[in-house]
Amino acid sequence: MVLTVSAPGRVTLFGEHQDYLGLPVIPAAIDLRIQITGQESQGSEFSIFLDDLGKVETFKPDEFDNLPKRAYLQSVVKIMQQEGIIPLNRAVNAQVSSDIPIQAGLSSSSALTVCWIKFLAEIFNHPLEPMEVTQLAYKAEVLEFNEPGGMMDQMIISHGFIHFEEFDPIRCTRLLDSMPGIVIGDSQEKKDTLTTLATLRGGVNDALQEVGLNYVKEVDPSKVESYVINDKFNRSCLLAAVKNFSITKKVYTEFKSKKEDFNKEYIGNLMNEHHSYLRDYLDISTSKIERMIKAANQAGALGGKITGSGNGGCMIAFAPGKEEEVSKAIQQAGGVAYSVSIAPGVGRDK
Repeated sequence: MVLTVSAPGRVTLFGEHQDYLGLPVIPAAIDLRIQITGQESQGSEFSIFLDDLGKVETFKPDEFDNLPKRAYLQSVVKIMQQEGIIPLNRAVNAQVSSDIPIQAGLSSSSALTVCWIKFLAEIFNHPLEPMEVTQLAYKAEVLEFNEPGGMMDQMIISHGFIHFEEFDPIRCTRLLDSMPGIVIGDSQEKKDTLTTLATLRGGVNDALQEVGLNYVKEVDPSKVESYVINDKFNRSCLLAAVKNFSITKKVYTEFKSKKEDFNKEYIGNLMNEHHSYLRDYLDISTSKIERMIKAANQAGALGGKITGSGNGGCMIAFAPGKEEEVSKAIQQAGGVAYSVSIAPGVGRDK
């Protein structure tokens, strides 16, 4: 049986650099997708052709010692074998194609991981619920390689649409099925996600340790400005975490109460405020991304921000009714523009 499974990319609407701190986030699944097509192999090894890279990944079902960093295809098989989802000594042939730009902040790696898990589960007749896919992807992508990221990407790609994600305890609340007006601008500046995540996470944790707290949720927002934190960078990281946590809660309240009738100008203003903390406190924007956001806002966008880990990659603009004008402005500022729709999560394609 030949099977095709696809998974969406994602943008972070609100809560950038919050999930790995245990704070809630509001991400969205978008209709740029990765697709895996294949079938069970009669041979003795996995063979995956990666269209975008023009290469073939091959490995045997038991070759999992000392995996190289970010070898997610292998780590998925290893963990799914351990969970009893994939029988031992069974393999597949598959082909991977994708619309999601690589290293651009749209979670191409997590989309591949989630899609691969769903594909293998379907091939070997072991249906999985979205949260089960989420947990397996997190193990294969983050825990297996001791990476600094959180669970946001795996969860939204598994569930789709726009959700409010919480991590203490873990739960996923669906907020919106659509949000017209999202335009992505790819700066085409490659970024180093793992280094950025580790640096910023370390800054927050060091600041918390200095003030004698364990979690950002314990911080009193009315007193955070008066905290004595000797390291300027650590202080900025903690301030950004607290302020962006506050913004995410405001957006959640607006989306939850108003649904698709939310106040667009209000959400746009909060998006701009969110970006100001990412830019000024975390210093993860670039001059090119700033030009793209400025051009988008001047062309009629209500708000704009960087999406992803930062220091390159993509920005998003919220421009309902002005998608064409904003896309053109982003391109004139040197970016590649995508007008996207909110999309369902990972699943079998007909």
